[in-house]
Amino acid sequence: MSDWYYAANNEQKGPINESELKASFAANKLPAETLVWKDGMDNWTPANKVAAFSFRPAPTPAAVQPSAGTAPVAKAHPEVNNPDSTTPVDFTKLVGPGEALEVEAEDAEKNKIFGILAYLGILCLVPILAAKDSPFAKYHANQGLVLFIAWIVLAVALNMIDYVLVTILPASMGFIYSILSLAYLVILILAILGIINAAAGKCVPLPVIGGIKLLR
Repeated sequence: MSDWYYAANNEQKGPINESELKASFAANKLPAETLVWKDGMDNWTPANKVAAFSFRPAPTPAAVQPSAGTAPVAKAHPEVNNPDSTTPVDFTKLVGPGEALEVEAEDAEKNKIFGILAYLGILCLVPILAAKDSPFAKYHANQGLVLFIAWIVLAVALNMIDYVLVTILPASMGFIYSILSLAYLVILILAILGIINAAAGKCVPLPVIGGIKLLR
């Protein structure tokens, strides 16, 4: 194997064997563009253009892997800075102690009809859409929405129970369905209380469901 010569500090260095010269490049003791030459070459040539010396770019650092259980976050736009949009919903904040709300008398009087509609089943969507800027209407719409969802859940549950009683259990067990149906009466009583409060311009929590906040 022929010895090599290289240029450093405007001086010719060498001779040096190929393995030693490669080690110097690998240890970054010599820049990759150092001029090298050996017997048989026409001209001095940058080392990174000589086949005998292979130079590889520094490896790109591996991407940081998210910890277990953490979903990777992708930004739609680099300039977006809203970490709250990636935070999972804390369902524990949906339920808390029922709190009364003090509102302006003008707000209560102007949106009283929306407060009443909030407790009439699916009509709870009317104040949510038509009076979304009214604290009075939103307060009653929240309670009305909770009652409406409870009514839907109860209806589905009772239909399933009715199917089980009819197809599996004996007819003598039908009284269970009748007892459970009394839950409709509870929802009706709560809706009437809500209507009375809304008609009086008051924002007070209903029993049982007053601490559930679906609307913010």
